[in-house]
Amino acid sequence: MKKIYILAFAFLSLTAYSQVNIPASSSRGTILTQTDQKIEYSNLKYEKGKVVYTNIYNGQQEFLYDNSVKSIEEKAATAVLSSETKSENSASSVAVLEKPKLTDKTEIKRFLLQENNPQYKSGKSLNNIGTAFLVGGATCFVVGGAINLSSANKTYSSGEEPKGSPVPLIIGLVGMGVGVVMKISGHSQMKKAVENYQNSTARKFTPSYYALNNQNGVGLMMKF
Repeated sequence: MKKIYILAFAFLSLTAYSQVNIPASSSRGTILTQTDQKIEYSNLKYEKGKVVYTNIYNGQQEFLYDNSVKSIEEKAATAVLSSETKSENSASSVAVLEKPKLTDKTEIKRFLLQENNPQYKSGKSLNNIGTAFLVGGATCFVVGGAINLSSANKTYSSGEEPKGSPVPLIIGLVGMGVGVVMKISGHSQMKKAVENYQNSTARKFTPSYYALNNQNGVGLMMKF
């Protein structure tokens, strides 16, 4: 009687397993194991009694024997990024964000302007304002000097004093002085921004050193 029960149980188990519909291949879905564990998979293949798939949660390739599978629910194919694809996308993003390795100062200045570098942009604005003060001050000084010279050469009647004034000259000198200071400060900021860019790209230089041993002797090779 005991043998009959064992055979009956085995028959029922085989019958239950035979009802599991395991596709030969599946792009994505959910596996329900005999222990009621749910596994989200991709790239499933079924061959020689083994269900091979990629576990979406950890990105690892795993397998189950078919008698461990309770059911498989397939899902519509959707774009699933593998860990390798994510790494490639991340690398591409880094490559896009990475600064170009420029060496010519004119090209560096043009690049800093295009990227709206705050230090370089502030320095250039200060330099431009200084230029305006310098030109305005020089103009005021020249015009004031011309007016005073004209007044000095004019013929006055008895007791009348020349009408020249030193105010335009003073304003012109002050304006030129302020302009020179602002231009020096702005030029210093722009120069500092260029140097910071050059130093940031220089830090990325990471040479590799190798020991060599050949017919010429022992030496050290640097690769970059």
